[in-house]
Amino acid sequence: MASSPEDQRAFIGLITQHQVAIRAYIISLMPGHSAVADVLQETNMVLWEKRESFQMGSHFTAWAFAIARFEVKNYLRKQARGGTHLVFDDALADDLSNFCQVSQHEAEARMHALEQCLSKLSHDELLMVKNRYSKGRTLSQYAQEANKPVGSLRVLLHRVRKKLRKCVTYQIETGEIYGG
Repeated sequence: MASSPEDQRAFIGLITQHQVAIRAYIISLMPGHSAVADVLQETNMVLWEKRESFQMGSHFTAWAFAIARFEVKNYLRKQARGGTHLVFDDALADDLSNFCQVSQHEAEARMHALEQCLSKLSHDELLMVKNRYSKGRTLSQYAQEANKPVGSLRVLLHRVRKKLRKCVTYQIETGEIYGG
């Protein structure tokens, strides 16, 4: 891609147009991680630096997702050296990457559905999800604070995630909020 002002504006338009999908993709690779915004910013910087290698008219999302996947792997490797986070092996990360490639519209619909479904959780369920994912804490840390066994919280968290998955799927398919 040439770097004329028109080409640069078109490229910025592509980044802007696909920002929600790129963010959703990064979230899918590092769910509940507090560094999603940092990785997104790094991804945007790399996209801009590599803009010359992008061919206008080709599949921007696939290209951007490949760069985002690399940036997520790079970030998680750095974290793994500190021993603070679980890192997927490359094969699993690639499988997740292929599974999670969605359109901008679908990513926005999923995010909206998730917000709606989260609002349907009980106070205790929502508190557990927020403590586990929004604050980036381990289940053990939350169990200790809540004075509950880790095993029972693990089962409860599994049930809540299953409930959210079912709700999001139902809402996407029907456009309605799932009640159960």
